[in-house]
Amino acid sequence: MPLETLLQDFRYARRSLARSPALSLAAVLTLGLGIGANTAMFGVVDQLFFRPPAHVVKPGRVVRLYVTTTTPPFGTSTSGLGTFARYQDFHDHARSFSAVAAFGRPDKFSLGVGESAQRVTGEMVTASFFPLLGVRPVLGRFFSPEEDRAGRGDRVAVLSSEFWKRHFDAQRTVLGTTLHLGRSVYTVIGVAPAGFAGIGFEVPDVWLPMSVTAPETMGPAALSPNFWWLDVVARLRDGVNPAQADAEGTALYRSRFVQVGDSTGVVSHGPVHEALGPNVDSNAKLALWLAVVCGIVLLIGCANVTNLLLARSVQRRREIAVRVALGASRGRLARQLLVEGGWLTVLGGAAAILVTLWLGPVLRASFLPEATVLAPLDLRLLAFTASAVVVTTLVAGSVPALQASAPDLTAALKTGAREGSRHHSATRTVLLVGQVALTLVLLTGAGLFITSLQRVRHQRLGFDAEQLISASVDLSSLGYAPADINTTYQRMRERLRRLPGVTGASLSIGNPFGWSFVVSLEVPGLDTLPQSGSPYVSAVTDDYFRTLGTRVLRGRGFTGEDTKGGQHVAVIAQTMARLYWPTEDAIGKCLKIGGRNPPCTMVVGVVEDSPRNSITEGATPQYYVPLAQADSVLRAPVSALLIRTAGPAAKWTAEVRREIQAAVPNLPYPDIDPMPSLFARQLRPWRLGSALLSLLGGLGLLLAAIGLYGVLSYIVSQRTQELGIRIALGAGRRDLLRMVVRQGLRVTFIGVAAGAAGALLAGKAIASLLYEVSPHDPLVLISVTLFLVVVALVASYLPARRATRVDPMVALRYE
Repeated sequence: MPLETLLQDFRYARRSLARSPALSLAAVLTLGLGIGANTAMFGVVDQLFFRPPAHVVKPGRVVRLYVTTTTPPFGTSTSGLGTFARYQDFHDHARSFSAVAAFGRPDKFSLGVGESAQRVTGEMVTASFFPLLGVRPVLGRFFSPEEDRAGRGDRVAVLSSEFWKRHFDAQRTVLGTTLHLGRSVYTVIGVAPAGFAGIGFEVPDVWLPMSVTAPETMGPAALSPNFWWLDVVARLRDGVNPAQADAEGTALYRSRFVQVGDSTGVVSHGPVHEALGPNVDSNAKLALWLAVVCGIVLLIGCANVTNLLLARSVQRRREIAVRVALGASRGRLARQLLVEGGWLTVLGGAAAILVTLWLGPVLRASFLPEATVLAPLDLRLLAFTASAVVVTTLVAGSVPALQASAPDLTAALKTGAREGSRHHSATRTVLLVGQVALTLVLLTGAGLFITSLQRVRHQRLGFDAEQLISASVDLSSLGYAPADINTTYQRMRERLRRLPGVTGASLSIGNPFGWSFVVSLEVPGLDTLPQSGSPYVSAVTDDYFRTLGTRVLRGRGFTGEDTKGGQHVAVIAQTMARLYWPTEDAIGKCLKIGGRNPPCTMVVGVVEDSPRNSITEGATPQYYVPLAQADSVLRAPVSALLIRTAGPAAKWTAEVRREIQAAVPNLPYPDIDPMPSLFARQLRPWRLGSALLSLLGGLGLLLAAIGLYGVLSYIVSQRTQELGIRIALGAGRRDLLRMVVRQGLRVTFIGVAAGAAGALLAGKAIASLLYEVSPHDPLVLISVTLFLVVVALVASYLPARRATRVDPMVALRYE
């Protein structure tokens, strides 16, 4: 095909579209929104599932190691190798890997002490971590195996490039500088390259040697065989396939850990991207679902544009027929019409870039708040946009091009657009049915997420969160003994209780959304404990339930008389009371807590349940003992200070932090968390899903309504003469209104039936993302259906009303 001919097609298409500016603008906006939403969502999905970690050499050979175990009665579970001892065995004995490394999730450290203390994030890694990934420092060096040995006096640190620039102004003299982290001083020996986050998304401020730092920050047991906290990553040796590595890993695991009951474990590998592994979190699942939803929106947009182009091509039937009669080839005509669709899609792609620049950062901040900040657009996103433009051109432009380029010459030359359009009408109807069906699926998904969000919001947490603050200080990192930690917390508590606006302050060992503890428990009269395990236990001060707003359902809470030398007492949660004594009153029952032949602890009260780690976890057995009697139950020090304020908790965080830092000199940076903020973080998946699905569902609904309105308006204009004849023969205007509306509703009901089936199938895919709502909730489906029908009724009524205003005399002269 000569280039000159192609250029003529482009110029002709440009002129042709310019003659229909309204249609062209509608198509460009529709495609811009559809392609833009997909490109922005691809940026999230790409980073979660496909984009190689920055600065990692040959990431396809890097694998995460998992172990699958079966433990009756809990069933089968898959997790990382978990312990330092397991990492060491694989590092020393696995021959399928050229390198094995361990790393912990980024943790919080206090940089400095006192009022100048700051919060920094640090990741503990083994010395093999950096060489395994193939990353090179931009300044200095990484730590050596000798510097990653427990008990070593010299402590070293590697800075992230971002922290180096932010805290040290990118000065090259940073090497040799010391950092006061926790109780120890670390010497800076290197700086990692910009954007390096290991194989995760969050760029920590510093990397620290695991064997040196973990025992100090997590306790001496951190490197023991039973302390489960780290992940293991390995690089496959050249020539070794993953199946061989899994077999060797399983044999090694079973031979080394048979003594601790793990002889049935199966080792497997997973990609470097955690979202592609066996344990996919809710963020990744939601991102995948929303990517599918964006694709559905683009399909609705394509159907809309196809309908617009079909209507336009029918209007041009006579023009096209004349050109065919004069010798124009049908292939040339099809190409010209396809080029017109291409022009619209390219302009839509340009509009999509603007949408991506706005929506992309919002989506990344929502799904990956800790991830490295990427450019709003890069080559990968531009390539995706270009691919979407090509595919959309073929989907939206091919059908009108093929149909319009093969006209019935006789009919077209006689009557133009009024006759011979049955095939076009059928195509438009199918496209409209598809739009309605896909829109129903989108709106149903949005309805399910909104219902889940409302259920989570209105559930009773077991305490009043709005005016509650949780505060903690990592005193153990400074070497404080447990007794000194308790004394220091008590000093902070007394100072805060005198602060105007604070209505209560309590101490606890174990707290909601924080630390949880389990100790051995025996209950006289019960051979085995319900739910096959000991319940959670917390030690609290006597005003704990009053401070949190937890209701005492039966009996009493703790008082100042529940002292160390008095009768041992406990307060239990209602689920524990129900499971342990289903037919009896729990008050007065005996608990034997911990130790050998412990004294009887008498149950004196029952309180409402409260979550331990997640607002959506089911109620679990738990109980409380007085802090004054905790020495005989828990060996841990106080872990949290709970403060109730007179106003919103967020307004008091700065004041609470100042009072805590002023209570004791040279404290590490305190963690001050308003409980509503902790609550909001856990609500984020439902809020995000509700907002985005509602936005995309609304967009799909708008496109479907526009499509229905546009097609019915076109049909009315095409049937002007017929409508005039009907009126002249005595048809009432109400009859015409009913006829047009019925046509629109018929298409809607067919689409609703197809969409309902699709929504029922899609519900299974998002069931794990919902909370206390069935994916087939009839109320949601009925509500969405009625809403869609009402919108379709309005979209049908407007062109129907225009049909009733046809002047018979004008209509009979039409065309």
